[in-house]
Amino acid sequence: MATSSLGIGSGLDLNKILESIMTAERAPITTLDGKISKANTQISLYGTLKSKLDTLKSAADTLQFPSRLSAVSASSSNTSFVEASASFTAAMGSYNVEVTQLATVQKSVSNAYLPGTTFGPGNLDFKVAGVDANSITISAGASLQDVASAINNEKIGVIATVITTSDSNQRLVLSSDKSGADNAFSLNPTSVLTASGAQPDLTTFDAAKSVIAQDALMTVDNLEIKSSTNQFSGQISGLTLTAVKEGTATVTVQNDSSKITSAVQAFVDAYNGVSTLVKTNSTYNTTTKAGGAFSGDSVARSVLDILGNTRTTVPSALSSASLQTLSSIGITIQQSGQLSLDSAKLTEAIKTSSSDVIATLNAYGKSFSDAISSIEDSTAPLASRVTNLNMSVKRYQDSQAALEIRVALIEKRYRAQFTALDSLVSQMQTISSSLTQSLAGLKASSS
Repeated sequence: MATSSLGIGSGLDLNKILESIMTAERAPITTLDGKISKANTQISLYGTLKSKLDTLKSAADTLQFPSRLSAVSASSSNTSFVEASASFTAAMGSYNVEVTQLATVQKSVSNAYLPGTTFGPGNLDFKVAGVDANSITISAGASLQDVASAINNEKIGVIATVITTSDSNQRLVLSSDKSGADNAFSLNPTSVLTASGAQPDLTTFDAAKSVIAQDALMTVDNLEIKSSTNQFSGQISGLTLTAVKEGTATVTVQNDSSKITSAVQAFVDAYNGVSTLVKTNSTYNTTTKAGGAFSGDSVARSVLDILGNTRTTVPSALSSASLQTLSSIGITIQQSGQLSLDSAKLTEAIKTSSSDVIATLNAYGKSFSDAISSIEDSTAPLASRVTNLNMSVKRYQDSQAALEIRVALIEKRYRAQFTALDSLVSQMQTISSSLTQSLAGLKASSS
């Protein structure tokens, strides 16, 4: 007797029995699910750890390299006259600065021309910054705007503009594209561009309305320096001065304690980020009776050990320094394993000897940067740990695939056996029912 579902023929709950059997058969697969989940959690956590280590290395490099620490600042007593900024190479000190002349762009203003005036034919031959430029050919009948466009199209370092004045006349204004005396321009004497209507040639200019090109000039401690722009960069090592207008100011270069404090705080925060991540995921939860993803993980723990050793080992560069430890500049370790910054102590140390503080930060910055590079090296235990975890996941997944095939075959075999059992029991029940009816009939006829 064929049945469409297990148990229909026999009346037994064979589906439930089969489900119980298959649950037991799938137990190894379920166990592998847990292992895969745990390994993937660890892989993800190691990715987060690397990210936090990268942040710490960046913070350490800021301490290590003076150019990144930018611990020098420059201030002006009067920014209306002089603005100042400094790089790490600037020498500490004070400078008396006087702006005596601002840089200008040459502007040559043509004579006034009546609207509709035409020019040409002719050539305009410029000398720009002491070099002959390409000759500019002007065709007959060109308007003043046509002349300006022809000059601009050549891009020779001279910018041409047509201005219509209040009396409705037009003037051509020629400007250098750079300030400074060395960027001046002139029209060669051979240039000829006649205007219509007996008006002045375009190669003559109104001197009263023109501006000559000149350099910016200032004195620094009575020594004159010049620049083609109003910014002076390079005349004083590490110091950039910007002339705003003529006048005097005092420029002071000193260590910037706020920048140093910010850089040190960023380092402390980054260190604590690594420490918190490892410790939080290494604890045992008494409620769930389960350890964190890093519980018992010696590789994760070794990261904190390496950072701790780096913190307590005096760099060789500080063997004879007056500030040899991080604690001497206000960076101390807490009972929790995290760092803490006493900014007041750091500021006081900077006031006492900024060069000593910077030397200490440079040395420890290098030590931590080198330590993190060794931790993140492709041959180091951390990288090997992640590689092994990825290999474990692949191995677990391969085992699962093989088990799935095995379990499918087992289920197929049990289902066939249960189907046969269901059919056999159904047949036996039918025979039993028929015999019962026959016996009952015989008993009735004998009575």
